[in-house]
Amino acid sequence: MSNRPSIHASRREDAARRGWDTLDAALRRSCTYRHPAGRIRRIETHISVVYLAGRFAYKIKKPVDLGFVDFTRIEGRRRACREEYRLNRRLAKPIYVGVVPIVRVGRTYLLNTKGHPVDYAVKMKRFDERRIFSNLLAAGELGVDIIESAADRLALFHRCTSRTPPRRAYGSANQVQTQVHAILAALDRESAGIVPAEVRAWCGLELARLAEHIDARRAKGFVRECHGDLHLENVVLAGRDVLMFDCIEFSEVLRWIDVVNDLAFLCMDLRAHDRPDLETRLLNRWLLATGDFAGLRAIRLYIVYRALVRALVETLKARSAEGVGGPKRASGYLQCAVKAVRERQPCLLLCHGYSGSGKSAASTALAPLIGAIRLSSDIERKRAAPFAPLLERSLTHGAYLPEAVDVQYARLLNLAHHVLEAGYCALVDASFLYHEHRSRFVALARSMQVPLLILDFRAAPDCLQRRVRQRAMGPYQPSDADETVLALQLANADPLTREELSSTVVFDTDVPIASFEEPAYWSPLLARLHHGGALHDERKQRQR
Repeated sequence: MSNRPSIHASRREDAARRGWDTLDAALRRSCTYRHPAGRIRRIETHISVVYLAGRFAYKIKKPVDLGFVDFTRIEGRRRACREEYRLNRRLAKPIYVGVVPIVRVGRTYLLNTKGHPVDYAVKMKRFDERRIFSNLLAAGELGVDIIESAADRLALFHRCTSRTPPRRAYGSANQVQTQVHAILAALDRESAGIVPAEVRAWCGLELARLAEHIDARRAKGFVRECHGDLHLENVVLAGRDVLMFDCIEFSEVLRWIDVVNDLAFLCMDLRAHDRPDLETRLLNRWLLATGDFAGLRAIRLYIVYRALVRALVETLKARSAEGVGGPKRASGYLQCAVKAVRERQPCLLLCHGYSGSGKSAASTALAPLIGAIRLSSDIERKRAAPFAPLLERSLTHGAYLPEAVDVQYARLLNLAHHVLEAGYCALVDASFLYHEHRSRFVALARSMQVPLLILDFRAAPDCLQRRVRQRAMGPYQPSDADETVLALQLANADPLTREELSSTVVFDTDVPIASFEEPAYWSPLLARLHHGGALHDERKQRQR
């Protein structure tokens, strides 16, 4: 089906355009608004124009037919404005005020007044543009706490948003393939040969390899009504709240997608802006909240797709006055896609140590340094299924009985397989005090032909007891281990075998917790990972 507008649509567009210039001129004048507007700023995209007027912003749809969207009729523009308001209230309620009519009064126009509407606008409260994520990142102010708040907000949204898609097969393997091919074709039309051959070939192979997985995800309900355009320029920090605005309102097919596809856009943009550490923080926090580790299998495909989308956007921007630097940014996104398709060697890292040894704090800090996905036994034992709420604290000592522990390690083994299969290093935060459990993960590493290292976290017994005691008396912590559990561990743990010791890196955790954030603390591990090929040189270790 062609995306080109019909002859009749072109005539409607010409007719609508004749009144557009007059309306556009009126909306640039402060007297059009029923509140102090000051000097009007105008921001134009290919389908809309935003007028910044005083404390508010007004967004109207241009009367255009671009094939994938037809706004030549006023009814279509009104419907799109209402959809934009409805959809964006989900993630940015404080910003979106309502839909207001634009009325012709004599020779001018007024907003939100009585009369026959000639158009409609989405009314929004303005925010501090310096707090948009792309600007925070450029200023060096996009910190870990902000990224983790964004992950929490997005995870809650993905859990609650509608999961009953329209009748059409949105989010299916065929649909994803169509979208990827459409972006590749559009890039070719703009600049022949711009897409590297290895990216094009890899996309074809991955689409075929993942078809069954993508359709299975849809069947299980992971295709939901998402944001659809979740890059750094569409997220803002308003006070302490992370708001995600300007979602896709004009296309159900671009909005009804796998939740991991939605997440991948923000991951990709952080990666493209040379912050893989923040990408890993975002991804780990989202996975901690959702438990959707199986979804990782297709995330590289979605990251590449999103990089191609942004490359196309920047290429199209280069035509206009706002497109200064567009070709350079487009090239940056294409290079992001190239790096994503080049596999790096994943690895399997097992945390080893008693309760209170600092494994969780240390592994949380380590994950973004090496781009690893962290699996927490304390969290996963309380999770019934992906996106299910975690069980409350106090599972009693039944959670530490041999049968329950065996079940838990079997679950962690399955999750580690998902992570490794997706091409990430898996960092398993569990005690691993018994040889039987360690041996299963050694077998997994051998079967998947990935390197395995044991991270032995050590602290003196009195330090362990003090930490466990303080944890029980303090605010909520995921771990339920108390001094009784610790005593059983100290009495019954299997020592590491000679073979295991050859793959072990020892860490003393009786240090200030800030030490875990320093690459120097991890230097023995980083050296072994680099030597084994589990890290790429382009993955920068950054200090917090």
